Amino acid sequence: MKRPAPRTATTRHVTQINRTAILDVLREHGPLSRRDIQQRTGLGSATIERLCSALMEEGAVEAAGQVRQSVGRPSTLLRFASSARAIMAVDVTEYTARGRLVDLGGSTLYEESHTFALEGQDAGAARIDGLLGLVDRLASPETGVTAPIVAVGITVPGIVHEGVVTKAVELDWQEVPLADIVSARSGLPILVENDANATAYGEWHSGALANAHSAVALVLGARLGAGIINEARLHRGHRSAAGEIGFLLTSSASFSRYFTEQGDVDSTLAAQVLPFAAREGLHGKRIGPAFRAMMARCRAGDSEAEQARDEFFDSIALALVATSVVLSPQVIVLAGAFAQYSEESAEQLTRRLVGRIPWVPRIAVSDLGFDAAITGVSALTIEHARSATYLA
Repeated sequence: MKRPAPRTATTRHVTQINRTAILDVLREHGPLSRRDIQQRTGLGSATIERLCSALMEEGAVEAAGQVRQSVGRPSTLLRFASSARAIMAVDVTEYTARGRLVDLGGSTLYEESHTFALEGQDAGAARIDGLLGLVDRLASPETGVTAPIVAVGITVPGIVHEGVVTKAVELDWQEVPLADIVSARSGLPILVENDANATAYGEWHSGALANAHSAVALVLGARLGAGIINEARLHRGHRSAAGEIGFLLTSSASFSRYFTEQGDVDSTLAAQVLPFAAREGLHGKRIGPAFRAMMARCRAGDSEAEQARDEFFDSIALALVATSVVLSPQVIVLAGAFAQYSEESAEQLTRRLVGRIPWVPRIAVSDLGFDAAITGVSALTIEHARSATYLA
Protein backbone atom coordinates (compact mmCIF):
# COMPACT_ATOMS: atom_id res chain seq x y z
CA MET A 1 0.00 0.00 0.00
CA LYS A 2 1.30 3.39 -0.96
CA ARG A 3 1.86 5.64 2.01
CA PRO A 4 0.30 9.11 1.89
CA ALA A 5 2.68 11.94 1.18
CA PRO A 6 3.81 13.75 4.33
CA ARG A 7 2.00 17.01 5.05
CA THR A 8 4.01 20.19 5.25
CA ALA A 9 3.21 23.31 7.26
CA THR A 10 1.89 26.24 5.23
CA THR A 11 2.56 29.89 6.03
CA ARG A 12 -0.88 30.06 7.63
CA HIS A 13 -0.09 27.10 9.90
CA VAL A 14 3.15 28.73 11.01
CA THR A 15 1.32 32.00 11.70
CA GLN A 16 -1.28 30.16 13.80
CA ILE A 17 1.44 28.46 15.83
CA ASN A 18 3.25 31.74 16.39
CA ARG A 19 0.02 33.53 17.43
CA THR A 20 -0.65 30.73 19.90
CA ALA A 21 2.85 31.04 21.34
CA ILE A 22 2.47 34.79 21.87
CA LEU A 23 -1.01 34.60 23.40
CA ASP A 24 -0.05 31.70 25.66
CA VAL A 25 3.01 33.46 27.03
CA LEU A 26 1.04 36.67 27.63
CA ARG A 27 -1.80 34.80 29.33
CA GLU A 28 0.56 32.89 31.61
CA HIS A 29 3.31 35.47 32.24
CA GLY A 30 2.07 38.89 31.10
CA PRO A 31 2.23 41.80 31.02
CA LEU A 32 5.40 41.55 28.94
CA SER A 33 7.36 43.75 26.58
CA ARG A 34 7.98 42.67 23.01
CA ARG A 35 11.57 41.86 24.00
CA ASP A 36 10.30 39.65 26.85
CA ILE A 37 7.97 37.87 24.43
CA GLN A 38 10.87 37.30 22.04
CA GLN A 39 13.02 35.80 24.78
CA ARG A 40 10.27 33.49 26.00
CA THR A 41 9.07 32.32 22.57
CA GLY A 42 12.26 32.39 20.50
CA LEU A 43 10.45 34.20 17.67
CA GLY A 44 12.18 36.85 15.62
CA SER A 45 11.68 40.54 16.41
CA ALA A 46 9.99 41.21 13.05
CA THR A 47 7.52 38.36 13.62
CA ILE A 48 6.80 39.59 17.16
CA GLU A 49 6.19 43.13 15.91
CA ARG A 50 3.90 42.05 13.06
CA LEU A 51 1.80 39.58 15.06
CA CYS A 52 1.52 41.77 18.16
CA SER A 53 0.30 44.66 16.02
CA ALA A 54 -2.31 42.40 14.40
CA LEU A 55 -3.43 41.00 17.77
CA MET A 56 -3.81 44.51 19.18
CA GLU A 57 -5.95 45.54 16.21
CA GLU A 58 -8.16 42.48 16.80
CA GLY A 59 -8.50 43.32 20.48
CA ALA A 60 -6.89 40.06 21.62
CA VAL A 61 -3.91 41.92 23.11
CA GLU A 62 -3.87 45.33 24.81
CA ALA A 63 -1.31 47.79 26.14
CA ALA A 64 -0.60 47.61 29.88
CA GLY A 65 1.70 50.53 30.58
CA GLN A 66 5.39 51.03 29.92
CA VAL A 67 8.68 49.92 31.44
CA ARG A 68 12.26 51.09 30.93
CA GLN A 69 14.45 48.01 30.43
CA SER A 70 17.67 49.72 29.24
CA VAL A 71 18.97 52.98 27.90
CA GLY A 72 16.59 54.47 25.39
CA ARG A 73 12.87 54.81 25.03
CA PRO A 74 10.64 52.87 27.44
CA SER A 75 9.03 49.68 26.14
CA THR A 76 5.28 49.15 25.97
CA LEU A 77 3.99 46.24 28.04
CA LEU A 78 1.38 43.97 26.44
CA ARG A 79 -1.17 41.68 28.07
CA PHE A 80 -3.82 39.20 27.03
CA ALA A 81 -7.11 41.13 26.74
CA SER A 82 -9.29 38.74 28.73
CA SER A 83 -12.07 41.32 29.14
CA ALA A 84 -12.31 42.12 25.44
CA ARG A 85 -14.45 39.05 24.73
CA ALA A 86 -16.97 36.95 26.65
CA ILE A 87 -18.49 33.49 26.58
CA MET A 88 -21.95 32.33 27.57
CA ALA A 89 -22.35 29.32 29.88
CA VAL A 90 -25.67 27.61 30.62
CA ASP A 91 -26.39 24.87 33.14
CA VAL A 92 -29.57 22.99 32.19
CA THR A 93 -31.37 20.93 34.85
CA GLU A 94 -34.79 19.31 34.98
CA TYR A 95 -36.67 22.45 35.96
CA THR A 96 -34.37 25.39 35.27
CA ALA A 97 -31.66 26.79 33.01
CA ARG A 98 -29.03 29.01 34.61
CA GLY A 99 -27.00 31.27 32.36
CA ARG A 100 -23.81 33.19 32.96
CA LEU A 101 -21.67 35.58 30.90
CA VAL A 102 -17.95 35.24 31.65
CA ASP A 103 -14.93 37.05 30.23
CA LEU A 104 -11.94 35.09 28.94
CA GLY A 105 -10.19 35.59 32.26
CA GLY A 106 -12.97 33.71 34.05
CA SER A 107 -14.69 36.69 35.72
CA THR A 108 -18.50 36.58 35.87
CA LEU A 109 -20.08 39.56 34.13
CA TYR A 110 -23.79 38.70 34.34
CA GLU A 111 -26.05 35.87 35.49
CA GLU A 112 -29.71 34.98 35.02
CA SER A 113 -31.93 31.94 35.60
CA HIS A 114 -35.05 30.70 33.84
CA THR A 115 -37.69 28.29 35.18
CA PHE A 116 -39.15 26.06 32.47
CA ALA A 117 -42.90 26.31 31.83
CA LEU A 118 -43.67 22.58 31.75
CA GLU A 119 -47.32 22.34 32.79
CA GLY A 120 -49.53 21.27 29.92
CA GLN A 121 -46.57 21.29 27.53
CA ASP A 122 -44.40 18.76 25.74
CA ALA A 123 -41.72 18.83 28.45
CA GLY A 124 -38.79 18.13 26.14
CA ALA A 125 -39.80 20.82 23.65
CA ALA A 126 -40.59 23.29 26.45
CA ARG A 127 -37.06 22.91 27.82
CA ILE A 128 -35.55 23.63 24.40
CA ASP A 129 -37.78 26.70 24.00
CA GLY A 130 -36.84 27.92 27.48
CA LEU A 131 -33.15 27.38 26.82
CA LEU A 132 -33.30 29.30 23.53
CA GLY A 133 -35.18 32.14 25.21
CA LEU A 134 -32.48 32.37 27.86
CA VAL A 135 -29.74 32.36 25.20
CA ASP A 136 -31.55 35.22 23.43
CA ARG A 137 -31.72 37.29 26.62
CA LEU A 138 -28.08 36.66 27.52
CA ALA A 139 -27.03 37.77 24.05
CA SER A 140 -29.12 40.95 24.19
CA PRO A 141 -27.88 44.45 25.15
CA GLU A 142 -30.16 44.28 28.22
CA THR A 143 -27.42 42.47 30.16
CA GLY A 144 -25.20 45.54 30.00
CA VAL A 145 -22.25 43.42 28.86
CA THR A 146 -20.53 45.13 25.94
CA ALA A 147 -17.82 42.52 25.24
CA PRO A 148 -18.77 40.42 22.19
CA ILE A 149 -19.81 36.85 22.99
CA VAL A 150 -17.61 34.43 21.04
CA ALA A 151 -18.89 30.99 22.14
CA VAL A 152 -21.61 29.22 24.13
CA GLY A 153 -21.12 26.30 26.52
CA ILE A 154 -24.05 24.21 27.75
CA THR A 155 -24.02 21.48 30.39
CA VAL A 156 -26.83 18.92 30.59
CA PRO A 157 -27.58 15.82 32.70
CA GLY A 158 -27.18 13.16 30.04
CA ILE A 159 -24.91 11.50 27.53
CA VAL A 160 -23.54 14.00 25.02
CA HIS A 161 -21.50 13.20 21.94
CA GLU A 162 -20.28 15.77 19.44
CA GLY A 163 -22.99 18.27 20.33
CA VAL A 164 -25.85 15.74 20.27
CA VAL A 165 -27.65 14.89 23.51
CA THR A 166 -28.02 11.17 22.83
CA LYS A 167 -29.91 10.48 26.06
CA ALA A 168 -31.06 12.80 28.86
CA VAL A 169 -33.96 11.09 30.62
CA GLU A 170 -34.45 13.95 33.08
CA LEU A 171 -34.92 16.41 30.22
CA ASP A 172 -37.04 14.14 27.98
CA TRP A 173 -34.39 14.50 25.28
CA GLN A 174 -33.09 11.73 23.06
CA GLU A 175 -30.87 12.26 20.01
CA VAL A 176 -31.37 16.02 20.24
CA PRO A 177 -28.81 17.93 18.09
CA LEU A 178 -28.54 20.64 20.71
CA ALA A 179 -25.37 22.28 19.40
CA ASP A 180 -26.90 22.71 15.96
CA ILE A 181 -30.18 24.04 17.41
CA VAL A 182 -28.50 26.67 19.59
CA SER A 183 -25.94 27.58 16.92
CA ALA A 184 -28.72 28.17 14.39
CA ARG A 185 -30.37 30.53 16.87
CA SER A 186 -27.25 32.35 18.09
CA GLY A 187 -24.81 32.10 15.19
CA LEU A 188 -22.06 31.16 17.65
CA PRO A 189 -19.82 28.10 18.17
CA ILE A 190 -21.46 25.76 20.70
CA LEU A 191 -19.93 23.35 23.19
CA VAL A 192 -22.30 20.86 24.87
CA GLU A 193 -21.01 18.84 27.83
CA ASN A 194 -22.32 16.25 30.27
CA ASP A 195 -22.93 17.75 33.72
CA ALA A 196 -20.70 15.26 35.59
CA ASN A 197 -17.84 15.99 33.18
CA ALA A 198 -18.39 19.72 33.64
CA THR A 199 -18.45 19.27 37.42
CA ALA A 200 -15.19 17.31 37.36
CA TYR A 201 -13.53 19.95 35.19
CA GLY A 202 -14.83 22.78 37.37
CA GLU A 203 -13.51 21.17 40.56
CA TRP A 204 -10.22 20.36 38.81
CA HIS A 205 -9.89 23.84 37.36
CA SER A 206 -10.63 25.80 40.54
CA GLY A 207 -11.97 23.53 43.27
CA ALA A 208 -11.38 20.41 45.33
CA LEU A 209 -9.62 18.52 42.50
CA ALA A 210 -7.06 21.25 41.76
CA ASN A 211 -3.62 19.81 40.96
CA ALA A 212 -4.92 16.21 40.95
CA HIS A 213 -3.44 14.18 38.11
CA SER A 214 -6.20 11.57 38.27
CA ALA A 215 -9.56 12.27 39.89
CA VAL A 216 -13.29 11.56 39.83
CA ALA A 217 -16.29 13.78 40.57
CA LEU A 218 -19.15 11.63 41.87
CA VAL A 219 -22.34 13.54 41.10
CA LEU A 220 -25.67 12.62 42.70
CA GLY A 221 -28.54 14.25 40.86
CA ALA A 222 -31.57 12.69 39.27
CA ARG A 223 -29.19 9.76 38.74
CA LEU A 224 -25.63 8.85 39.72
CA GLY A 225 -22.84 9.89 37.37
CA ALA A 226 -19.10 10.41 37.39
CA GLY A 227 -16.81 12.88 35.67
CA ILE A 228 -13.27 11.61 35.15
CA ILE A 229 -9.95 13.45 35.08
CA ASN A 230 -7.24 11.13 33.77
CA GLU A 231 -3.62 12.15 33.16
CA ALA A 232 -4.67 15.76 33.92
CA ARG A 233 -7.26 15.72 31.13
CA LEU A 234 -11.02 15.26 30.99
CA HIS A 235 -11.72 11.67 29.95
CA ARG A 236 -14.89 11.20 27.88
CA GLY A 237 -14.33 7.71 26.48
CA HIS A 238 -15.82 6.14 23.37
CA ARG A 239 -18.88 8.08 22.20
CA SER A 240 -18.38 10.30 25.26
CA ALA A 241 -20.11 7.76 27.52
CA ALA A 242 -17.40 7.36 30.18
CA GLY A 243 -18.54 7.82 33.76
CA GLU A 244 -22.08 6.43 33.44
CA ILE A 245 -21.56 4.40 36.60
CA GLY A 246 -25.29 4.26 37.30
CA PHE A 247 -25.30 1.49 34.67
CA LEU A 248 -22.89 -0.76 36.56
CA LEU A 249 -24.47 -4.10 37.47
CA THR A 250 -25.07 -4.96 41.11
CA SER A 251 -25.13 -8.79 40.96
CA SER A 252 -25.56 -11.79 38.64
CA ALA A 253 -29.32 -11.35 39.05
CA SER A 254 -28.94 -8.26 36.86
CA PHE A 255 -28.56 -10.52 33.82
CA SER A 256 -32.21 -11.50 34.09
CA ARG A 257 -33.40 -8.02 33.03
CA TYR A 258 -32.51 -5.17 30.70
CA PHE A 259 -31.76 -1.54 31.53
CA THR A 260 -32.65 1.28 29.16
CA GLU A 261 -33.65 4.56 30.80
CA GLN A 262 -32.14 3.80 34.20
CA GLY A 263 -29.14 1.60 35.04
CA ASP A 264 -28.99 -1.15 37.64
CA VAL A 265 -27.17 0.94 40.26
CA ASP A 266 -29.55 3.86 39.65
CA SER A 267 -32.56 1.55 39.99
CA THR A 268 -31.20 0.12 43.24
CA LEU A 269 -30.49 3.56 44.71
CA ALA A 270 -33.93 4.83 43.71
CA ALA A 271 -35.67 1.90 45.39
CA GLN A 272 -33.73 2.61 48.60
CA VAL A 273 -34.53 6.31 48.90
CA LEU A 274 -37.71 7.14 46.96
CA PRO A 275 -40.08 6.02 49.76
CA PHE A 276 -38.68 8.83 51.92
CA ALA A 277 -39.25 11.39 49.19
CA ALA A 278 -42.89 10.30 48.92
CA ARG A 279 -43.36 10.89 52.66
CA GLU A 280 -42.19 14.47 52.15
CA GLY A 281 -44.61 15.00 49.28
CA LEU A 282 -41.86 14.84 46.64
CA HIS A 283 -42.85 13.14 43.40
CA GLY A 284 -40.88 11.70 40.49
CA LYS A 285 -37.85 9.42 40.33
CA ARG A 286 -35.06 11.86 41.15
CA ILE A 287 -32.54 10.20 43.46
CA GLY A 288 -30.89 13.40 44.75
CA PRO A 289 -33.91 15.00 46.47
CA ALA A 290 -34.95 11.58 47.82
CA PHE A 291 -31.47 11.12 49.28
CA ARG A 292 -31.75 14.43 51.10
CA ALA A 293 -35.17 13.47 52.46
CA MET A 294 -33.77 10.17 53.74
CA MET A 295 -30.75 11.82 55.38
CA ALA A 296 -32.97 14.39 57.10
CA ARG A 297 -34.96 11.53 58.67
CA CYS A 298 -31.71 9.88 59.76
CA ARG A 299 -30.75 13.04 61.63
CA ALA A 300 -34.16 12.92 63.31
CA GLY A 301 -33.37 9.40 64.58
CA ASP A 302 -35.60 7.42 62.19
CA SER A 303 -34.29 3.82 62.40
CA GLU A 304 -35.90 2.80 59.10
CA ALA A 305 -34.12 5.68 57.37
CA GLU A 306 -30.84 4.67 59.02
CA GLN A 307 -31.16 1.15 57.61
CA ALA A 308 -31.92 2.57 54.16
CA ARG A 309 -28.92 4.90 54.49
CA ASP A 310 -26.61 1.97 55.20
CA GLU A 311 -27.93 0.05 52.17
CA PHE A 312 -27.67 3.19 50.04
CA PHE A 313 -24.00 3.76 50.89
CA ASP A 314 -23.29 0.06 50.40
CA SER A 315 -24.57 0.42 46.84
CA ILE A 316 -22.58 3.62 46.22
CA ALA A 317 -19.43 2.02 47.65
CA LEU A 318 -19.74 -0.99 45.35
CA ALA A 319 -19.83 1.39 42.38
CA LEU A 320 -16.80 3.24 43.77
CA VAL A 321 -14.88 -0.02 44.20
CA ALA A 322 -15.19 -0.66 40.46
CA THR A 323 -14.36 2.95 39.65
CA SER A 324 -11.36 3.07 41.98
CA VAL A 325 -9.86 -0.26 40.92
CA VAL A 326 -10.12 0.57 37.21
CA LEU A 327 -9.07 4.24 37.33
CA SER A 328 -7.04 4.46 40.58
CA PRO A 329 -7.88 8.14 41.16
CA GLN A 330 -5.97 10.23 43.68
CA VAL A 331 -9.16 11.83 44.93
CA ILE A 332 -12.93 11.47 44.55
CA VAL A 333 -15.01 14.57 45.16
CA LEU A 334 -18.67 14.28 46.19
CA ALA A 335 -20.91 16.71 44.32
CA GLY A 336 -24.55 17.42 43.57
CA ALA A 337 -27.05 16.25 46.19
CA PHE A 338 -24.22 15.02 48.42
CA ALA A 339 -23.43 18.67 49.26
CA GLN A 340 -25.63 19.07 52.34
CA TYR A 341 -24.36 15.79 53.80
CA SER A 342 -20.92 15.67 52.22
CA GLU A 343 -18.81 15.17 55.37
CA GLU A 344 -20.99 12.29 56.56
CA SER A 345 -21.10 10.81 53.04
CA ALA A 346 -17.30 10.94 52.76
CA GLU A 347 -16.94 9.13 56.09
CA GLN A 348 -19.51 6.49 55.16
CA LEU A 349 -17.81 5.72 51.83
CA THR A 350 -14.22 5.80 53.08
CA ARG A 351 -15.06 3.34 55.84
CA ARG A 352 -16.48 0.91 53.30
CA LEU A 353 -13.48 1.11 50.95
CA VAL A 354 -10.67 0.71 53.47
CA GLY A 355 -9.26 -2.82 53.41
CA ARG A 356 -11.24 -3.79 50.32
CA ILE A 357 -9.18 -2.31 47.48
CA PRO A 358 -5.41 -1.87 46.96
CA TRP A 359 -5.44 1.94 47.11
CA VAL A 360 -8.20 3.98 48.74
CA PRO A 361 -8.53 7.41 47.13
CA ARG A 362 -9.09 10.44 49.30
CA ILE A 363 -12.79 11.28 49.33
CA ALA A 364 -13.24 15.03 49.39
CA VAL A 365 -16.04 17.53 49.73
CA SER A 366 -16.89 19.77 46.78
CA ASP A 367 -15.48 23.29 46.99
CA LEU A 368 -17.83 24.70 44.35
CA GLY A 369 -21.14 23.12 45.34
CA PHE A 370 -23.91 23.78 42.84
CA ASP A 371 -21.59 26.17 40.96
CA ALA A 372 -19.35 23.29 39.88
CA ALA A 373 -21.04 22.39 36.58
CA ILE A 374 -21.46 25.95 35.31
CA THR A 375 -17.91 26.79 36.42
CA GLY A 376 -16.62 23.75 34.57
CA VAL A 377 -18.47 24.40 31.34
CA SER A 378 -17.38 28.07 31.54
CA ALA A 379 -13.73 27.00 31.75
CA LEU A 380 -14.13 24.50 28.90
CA THR A 381 -15.83 27.11 26.72
CA ILE A 382 -13.12 29.67 27.49
CA GLU A 383 -10.54 27.16 26.25
CA HIS A 384 -12.69 26.63 23.15
CA ALA A 385 -12.97 30.39 22.61
CA ARG A 386 -9.25 30.96 23.14
CA SER A 387 -8.49 28.38 20.47
CA ALA A 388 -10.75 30.26 18.07
CA THR A 389 -8.99 33.51 18.97
CA TYR A 390 -5.56 31.96 18.56
CA LEU A 391 -6.36 30.56 15.15
CA ALA A 392 -8.20 33.58 13.74
